[in-house]
This record gives sequence, structure tokens and C-alpha cells, in this order.
Amino acid sequence: MRHALRIARESLILGFAEMRAVYTWKTWTFGWLVRLLCQAAFYALLGRYVGDEDTMRYVLVGNIVVLACLESTIVVISLAGERAMGTLPLLAIAPSGHLPVYLGRGLQWTVTGLTSSLVAWVVLPPLLGAPLPWPRAAYAVPVIVLILAGSYGYGCALAGIALRLRGVEWLVLNFAYGIVMTFGGVNVPVEFWPGPLRIAVQVLPVVHGLEAVRGILDGAPLGRVLGLLGIEALVGAGWYAVAAVSMDRLVSAGRRDGSLRHAG
Repeated sequence: MRHALRIARESLILGFAEMRAVYTWKTWTFGWLVRLLCQAAFYALLGRYVGDEDTMRYVLVGNIVVLACLESTIVVISLAGERAMGTLPLLAIAPSGHLPVYLGRGLQWTVTGLTSSLVAWVVLPPLLGAPLPWPRAAYAVPVIVLILAGSYGYGCALAGIALRLRGVEWLVLNFAYGIVMTFGGVNVPVEFWPGPLRIAVQVLPVVHGLEAVRGILDGAPLGRVLGLLGIEALVGAGWYAVAAVSMDRLVSAGRRDGSLRHAG
């Protein structure tokens, strides 16, 4: 555990050092963050245009929460970059084992994802005339953290595809986020989709957590909310397990044939 915490700390330091090479606090705030706020506001206003105030609020809550998924899945790009730079073998031979290093490589995106969602949670509803019911809205914040954690595992699992099929990381990232945003209950209820698709999306992160958030805001019974949170946690754990198995197989194959040394 001590080693894992040290790796997480070092991963955050490295990740934010990389971000400082791309962003200043001004460009991140007024470029990236404002872009995300505008995205959520756009979909919410579109919801009001095609529906009513309740539709706008439904869409707004979904798009604010899913920002955490969007940013946490950027871990796909961080991990794919390790192969492109030729540093993937160093992850594989880390003394503490490759999994803690692999899973910690994009932790900075969880911090920025949580920041973006919380800023949007506080700013956008009153700005768009759809204030959330406080203090119930505050009780939903830990649920957003849970959603973010599960989405990060989802991103780590799909990063395995980008590490095997080089040059597809942006396609994988946009697919990972887009499928959740489209089918995960963000803009329309999951029940809108045909039965087989409704069943399939149950394994996606966000789906159950977002339903729990909506339940908290609407005053749903505690037992139902806790049940949804349990399912969300299980889904997230499942994606971490997929990520671990995927990385183990990648490293094992790379050790046999030397493929880890090849940059993209």
C-alpha cells in the first residue's frame, strides 16, 4: 500500500508537469474548462429547445456528471504516449510491478475531471435558470467521485487497445467517451433504447452512478440510491480487472517477442 501511494504521488507530479508544458492556469481555465462548460450548456439549452424546463435540467445534470468520464478517459492518450516515446518497457520493469505504474499514469486527469464537474455543478444550473436542490446537490458530489473512479478504470482498460493497435488512441478515446454519452442516460433515459442495447450498457461506467445522482436530487429512497452505487462500484471494479488482465497479457507478450521496445 505504501508503494502504491508513493507511485500515485509521483504519477500526479509527472502528470501535472506534463500539463504545465501544455497549459498555463489561464489557458486551462479559459480554454479547456470554459470549453467543457459551453459543451454542457449547449446540450442543456438544446434540451430546453426540444422539450421543457424539466428536460433541460435532465440533460444538464447528465452532461455535468459525464464531464468526469470525459476527462478521466484521457488516460488512453497518456498511456498510448508511453509506447510512442519508447518508455513503455520502463513501465513493465518497474520494481513495484507494472500494474501500479500503468494504472497511475493518468491520475492527473481524475483531478482535472473532478474539478471540471464540480465547477459546472456549482456554476451552470443557476446560470441557466435551473438551480439544483441544495443541500441534496451536495450529497451527490461523492457519487461523482465514484463515477470518476470507475470511468478511469474504463479508460485504462480501453487503453490496452491503443497500446496494441498503434495510432488509434484518439479513435479509442472518442469511442470510449462517446458511447457513454450516447447510450448511458446522459441526454435520454437508458429505457429509450431497445432491450438488447439497454442490457449491454449496464456494464458501462456512469450509467448507474448517474441514475443515483438523479435519485438523490429527486429525493429517492436511500436503499435505491445505495443499490445503484453498489452496482456502479462493481462496474468500475470490473473495468479495473479488465485493465489489469489486458496489461498483464501485453507485458507477457512483450517480454517474449520484444514488441514493447517498438515505438509507434
